[in-house]
Amino acid sequence: MSADPNDALRAPQVTVAPLVARAAVADRRADRRLQTAIEDFFLAENDRLDDRTRAAIGTLLTDAIGAIAGEIVGHAARQLSGQWPRPGGAGLVSRLSASGLLRDAGLMSELLGQTRQDLLADALRSNRAPGAQPVLLAQLAGCGDGVIAAAARLYLQTENRRRTVGGAHGSDFPAHLHRQLIWWTAAAVREQLIAAGGRLDRLDRALVAGAQRSIAAHDDDDRLDAVALRLAAAIDARPEELPDLLAGALDEGYPALFCAILAHALGIDFGEARALVLDPEGDVLWFALRAHHADRASIARVGLALADADPRRDIEAFADDLDAIAAITPDDARVALATLSLPADFRAAVRALGRIGA
Repeated sequence: MSADPNDALRAPQVTVAPLVARAAVADRRADRRLQTAIEDFFLAENDRLDDRTRAAIGTLLTDAIGAIAGEIVGHAARQLSGQWPRPGGAGLVSRLSASGLLRDAGLMSELLGQTRQDLLADALRSNRAPGAQPVLLAQLAGCGDGVIAAAARLYLQTENRRRTVGGAHGSDFPAHLHRQLIWWTAAAVREQLIAAGGRLDRLDRALVAGAQRSIAAHDDDDRLDAVALRLAAAIDARPEELPDLLAGALDEGYPALFCAILAHALGIDFGEARALVLDPEGDVLWFALRAHHADRASIARVGLALADADPRRDIEAFADDLDAIAAITPDDARVALATLSLPADFRAAVRALGRIGA
């Protein structure tokens, strides 16, 4: 007697558990997509990342994580006398993004700040008058004050490295963020190497040693903002020198130097000054300039340079406000900026309470 193919007892057993699991995952993904679409729909246009900024952030992060992974894996492979392929930065970013680790306010704030600062520098340089040559840094590098000259030369070298190597240098993040990225990257690399057959106990020891070596090699003083702050401190501009110095830094396409000079004058850290400069409304920046006696012409020069380089800025609104900005007294401007001199953590707590309400 032949077997009946329709006989349920003889039919192959079907495992439905994987299908059920995949359906549950698909359901969660659909919910996430809906929530993301809702958030995106209600975002104000000025709050959206433009495509160029989004792509630049992705490139910076991918290059940085790729560089960090290369250092860690290279050291670990030497310890274990093995040959491991260098993990790709894009794959590691994808894994870290899916895990939620990259949704870190401090990291994303730094990535956004660095990216917008670099895009601003590119735009400012593109907007230079035809044939105009930058002279500010050359004059500082050749001046008779050895401290200023050395700091200016180091600034030029550091910015050139930043522009040519970029995120592939992997170390232009503050120490605490760099350390975070190293450990996150090491964990993602660990997953890949275990999947490739790495022995867990020896692998972990080698990865930890590689990560610790990368942390120890990081020098916060080599970063562009640290170098710019040292140059600003060496210049230590007098109040009457400040407006022309700030405007000159923007005219020649050195926003990092502009931020550093502003930070030094206001007694705040570089990141806070950069946030003032990159804010498309710019209201606090105008108070900062008036607090240091910048006149109408100097403020107009800064505002026009920023508006020409940043399409988020409303040049007509700035022009309408210019007379009112110039009418602010330096004393009133200093009063308005008083909270900037408070410790950053204290100000963050004050802002948090203000958002929550009584």
